Amino acid sequence: MKFAHALVLALGVLAAPHAAHADVVTDVLKCDSDPCVVSFNSGGEVGAFKAAAREIKRSGRRVVINGPCLSACAILADEARSNVCVTSKARFGFHKGFVLEQPTAGGPMRFVKRFTPRHSRDVAGWVNRNGGFPNRGFRYMNASAAKHIWRGC
Repeated sequence: MKFAHALVLALGVLAAPHAAHADVVTDVLKCDSDPCVVSFNSGGEVGAFKAAAREIKRSGRRVVINGPCLSACAILADEARSNVCVTSKARFGFHKGFVLEQPTAGGPMRFVKRFTPRHSRDVAGWVNRNGGFPNRGFRYMNASAAKHIWRGC
């Protein structure tokens, strides 16, 4: 009987993320319309934003950057570029990434290292020509510069 109970729990754990995260684009961009208009997004866990970029490309969903799109949001916009346009209010923020680990379950998070995030050649080139990826704060790209990389809306 214990085995059957464990199997049900395991299936429940496996099924739960699919129900809770049925739309990764909505989860990370906080927008369920098409086009999705991003007025402000501070970023988050890179893996989730990369998954959303893949879904945007797969589905053909469109994204309008109409304000700050920072950190992992900028990675999403770069990776899903063919489905993304920018307005005159667009502003991208870039910084070095960082890795945290949690050595013990429920314990505090611990800083491990910083790294330069992967971007397309033109985005990384712009960042590097304009001072590089900072360890603290952001390197901002305004709409005028962004329109050389992304199409305008």
